[in-house]
Amino acid sequence: MAPRRYSGFIFAFITISIGGIIYVCFRDENILLFAGLRYFNINYSLFRQVHLGNNFISEFIIYNLPNGLWALSGLLFLQTFLMDKKILNIYSLIYAGVCLLYETGQYFNIVPGTFDILDIVAIIIFSSIGLSINISWRKHEKV
Repeated sequence: MAPRRYSGFIFAFITISIGGIIYVCFRDENILLFAGLRYFNINYSLFRQVHLGNNFISEFIIYNLPNGLWALSGLLFLQTFLMDKKILNIYSLIYAGVCLLYETGQYFNIVPGTFDILDIVAIIIFSSIGLSINISWRKHEKV
C-alpha cells in the first residue's frame, strides 16, 4: 500500500471512530452500537458524562455529523482498496448513492430510523469531501 493509501485508511478509521464516539456520548442506549459494547463488556460510562448545549450546532453534531463522517469514511476505505480510477469513481458514486437512498428510505418508512433532511445535507457534504480527496490523491499518485 502506498503512503497515501495508509493515510487514507487511517483517516477513514479516525472518521468512523469519531462518529462512533459521538453516538456513545450522546445517543440513546437502545441502538445496536450499545448492544455491541455491552456484549464485549466495554465500559462506556465515562463517555456518557459529556454534555453539549441545546442549540443548532450541538444538534447537528449529535444527530447529523455521524452520518456525514460515516459516508466520508466509507469513501476513504474504498480509496484505500480500489486501485483502478474508473472503478473507484463508479463505486464511490454508488456508495454515496446508497447512503442517500438509505436516508431517503427512512422518509418512506422502508428502512428503520428517523428521516432528517440535515442527514442528507451532511451525507452530500462529506461525500463531496471524500470524492474530492479521492480525486486529488489519484491525481498525485504514481501508478
